[in-house]
Parts: sequence; C-alpha cells; structure tokens
Amino acid sequence: MNPFNYQGPVDPGNLIDRRQELDALQRAAADRVAVRLAAPRRFGKSSLLDAHVLAMREAGHRAVRVDLSRVATLSDVATRLARAYAELPVDPGRSVRRWAARLEVRASVAGMGLGVGMPAPRPPADEARAALLELLDVPRTVHATDSELTVVCFDEFQEILVADDAVDGLIRSVIQHHGKAAAYVFAGSQSSLMHALFSEHERPFYGQARPLELPPLPIAEAARDIEGLLTADGLDPTGAVDELLAYSGGHPQRTILLAHHLYNLLEEQPEHPDPATAALELALDETQDAHQALWDGLGRNERLVLLAIGDGQAPTGSVIASEHRVARSTLQDALERLLADRRHVQRGLDGRAHLLDPLFAWWLRTR
Repeated sequence: MNPFNYQGPVDPGNLIDRRQELDALQRAAADRVAVRLAAPRRFGKSSLLDAHVLAMREAGHRAVRVDLSRVATLSDVATRLARAYAELPVDPGRSVRRWAARLEVRASVAGMGLGVGMPAPRPPADEARAALLELLDVPRTVHATDSELTVVCFDEFQEILVADDAVDGLIRSVIQHHGKAAAYVFAGSQSSLMHALFSEHERPFYGQARPLELPPLPIAEAARDIEGLLTADGLDPTGAVDELLAYSGGHPQRTILLAHHLYNLLEEQPEHPDPATAALELALDETQDAHQALWDGLGRNERLVLLAIGDGQAPTGSVIASEHRVARSTLQDALERLLADRRHVQRGLDGRAHLLDPLFAWWLRTR
C-alpha cells in the first residue's frame, strides 16, 4: 500500500520529520503551557497534531484533536467537542454522553455506548451555549477522578469566530481554571484570524499561548524519511528523491503528493529513466483545475505579480512595470493585497515575496 497519503492527515507513523515541533509540543504539555500553532493550509498541521495526540496517549495521558473546520454555529462547536471527547476513556459526570445524544453525535464509540437513532432537532443558541460550557469543563472533571493530564488540540481554531465573534471569551472563561488538568494547542491555517485572536489587546486570548510556527520540511531529513519509506517496500529511488524535493521546496503536502506519484512510478516501472520529472507531471495534471480556478479568479495586476515571483523577478520592479506598462505603485498595491490574503504569497526571512504552493509556481512556468 502506498504510504504517502496526501488527501488527509498523514498517519503518525509516516510523518516526515517534525521532530523539533513535536518536542516543543510535548515540553509545553508537560509544563501545562498553551501553544498557538500557525501554518498555511496543506502544511501538515493536522498531521502534526495527530502525531502529538498519539505521543501523549503513548505516554499515558488523555489526548484528543477537536476538528473545528467549517463550524458555523455554537451548536456546531459543541458538537465537535462532544465528538472528540467521546474518545475519552472516562466520563464521570456523564456530560459527554448526555450532550452527545442531544447534539446528534450518534456514532458508536468504545466505552461510551452512543447508539444510532433518529436525529434530534438542533438545540437553540442558549442550549448550545450551555452544552459548550459544560463540555469545555470535561478535562477538569475527569482530572478530579485520577489527577491525569488531558491534552486538547483545537484544529482550525480561528473558525470559532465564524460561529460567534464572542465565543473565544466563553472558551477562555472556562479553560483558564484548568491549571494542571489540561494542556491546550490552538492551531489554525488562517494566520490573519489567528493573529487577531491571540495578538489583539481586546481579545480574551491576547498573549495567552506560546507561538509555534510550522516551517517547510527540512530537505535533508525529508529526503532520508522518504527514501526510507520507499526502500522499505523494495523500491530503488536512486537520485529521484533529491530531485523531487527540489520541485517541492519542502512544502509538506506537495512533497507527499509528489512522493505518492514517485512511489507508484517506481513500483510500476522500476527502470523509468526520469521518475521524479514524471511524478511532477502527474502532480501538475492532478492539480491543473485548482491552479486554473485560482488564476481565473485573479485580476490582471495580481497575475503580473504572481508571474514575476514565479520567474524569480522583482514583482514591483521597473522591468515588470515597463514591460507591461503598469505603474510600480499599482504592482505594489497588488502585491500587498496578495500578502494580506496570506493564501498564496508570503514574505520569506529574506524579506522577498514567494509563492506558497511550489506546484502553482511550476504551473505558471509551464502554462
């Protein structure tokens, strides 16, 4: 079975590197220090959280990942919390069991006895708020029974602002009293909203979590891990992995996507003359529609800026401005809009703008 799963969180056993980040999360959990983990989409954030949850469970602690992606109401937030806490081995106050039934969490869970039945009507906002308040306090309740730690990883935490602009205050009002009972990780992919939640003075979580950035994969470690997975299945990747990582630039999801295609090529054609380039072509074919949709949604000036960045040129320089008869200030405005959007362009440590998605950069060069 191809070990490179690129369509969802990576199995913790196949996680490429991230040892430094896992160590930081584990030290913070031991000290009961909250962590704010920010990373662009498809940068392996959920995979890292799953690996952290597994490590904490293996160390004898309780640990869950609460997926908050696309929540729209307080009821949604409470439902996601009930679903995650249903994995906990104890529920002394029966609050998870009670609210799970009320919030339509009906999947059978070992030890919980949650049955499958007719869906209950959505609770009103005040009842959803009551559910959320009680469920948020579950780590403290279970700690009172055995004094053990519960690690809670909120994934896509910024989505709570969609459900209710004041729900961060509600969450903070409960978990601030958990002390030794729980350790929290607040992870998100929309950096502007995560910044607002933790860096604006008027927000309840201002200054309440240690920041942890998720950088691209270190090339040497990624090459070692990918080669190890390939050779473990009897495949010979001689030279191909280094070339593959030159294409991906260490972007986590794109690296796994390319490795997935490389695995299949080596399995089907062990003597392929250039499997890394062939893997790139397959990945570009697979992502073509997404790149085209992104391109079609951009204005002319944003396109000029992206093309320049992809070609390694100064996107607001005189060469681009003169070639396309556009004022440099107009290009600067377009660049600032792309940077503010934070989905496609970011500034590197050297201060230069770069494309987040290396496959989009390759698509721009070959379109």
